[in-house]
Amino acid sequence: QAAIPSHSFCPSQGALGMADDDAPLSALAKAPSRKFDDDTPLASLAAKKDAGSSKKVAPKAAGRPSNTPKAPAGKAVVAKPKAKANFKRKRESSSGSTTSSYSSTSSDSDDAPLRKKASKSQKVKTLRKKATAEDGEETGGAIRKKERDTKEELVAQLLCRWWYVDSYMKNDWPPQEEEFYQARLAEQKLRKVSIEEWEWLPENDESGCRKVYELSQFRGVFRNSAGELIDLRPKDTCPCFNNFIKKDRATLCTMLIQAYTNQMTDLKNCRYPTEKLEKDLRVALTKARNLLSSDSQMK
Repeated sequence: QAAIPSHSFCPSQGALGMADDDAPLSALAKAPSRKFDDDTPLASLAAKKDAGSSKKVAPKAAGRPSNTPKAPAGKAVVAKPKAKANFKRKRESSSGSTTSSYSSTSSDSDDAPLRKKASKSQKVKTLRKKATAEDGEETGGAIRKKERDTKEELVAQLLCRWWYVDSYMKNDWPPQEEEFYQARLAEQKLRKVSIEEWEWLPENDESGCRKVYELSQFRGVFRNSAGELIDLRPKDTCPCFNNFIKKDRATLCTMLIQAYTNQMTDLKNCRYPTEKLEKDLRVALTKARNLLSSDSQMK
């Protein structure tokens, strides 16, 4: 039998029977279809069914255009994941944060009147404390200027210039004589020691006198090794409120007139302008003289 040429057409094979270079590549690459019979395993049938169902595309919803772009020919269409659940989750979280922020804001707004009330009460307490200090309840017996009587006003003006009174100008207070303080120290079993020799001398000497040192800025004031302050200045002539308030108004007026007069005389030695102060002192001096004259007429 003569051999059939390789390029001849075989009717039984159709187009696939062409085995030469004229056969199309798609025909060569196409795999022959598989045939299944009763002897085919069920696993093969299930795999075939799953492969076919995976290629199906969900039908579009009626009346709603699809936003999914069409895939080019020959490529599988991959559906985008639905963001409805994520949007719902985000909405819930945002609503939760909004609720929390609203609750915090409302709580802050609820607390605002309390804070305002607390700050107002604190301010009232501060003002009351300041007023109490001005009244003298916590400042050692100080008296407000508007609440002073005539005698207290005389004492207040005298305490501002007591060193210009004639008696204090003639006799210094405190006394400057060393003998005055030596006698006071001996009465209290004390002895005066200088700062330079303080560390080298014993606490008590042979006679039992304890060592003290004098404060250089305050004449007649001493301090011992325990830090205690010892004031040996004369208390009966001390220019203080307790001593001045015991005097009568006539004596206070006389002392105040002396102080005003001596102060104006001393202002002449000042190298700074003193016109305003001199004017104020003249007015105060006139008032003191008028008060003294009125007290004299009443007697």
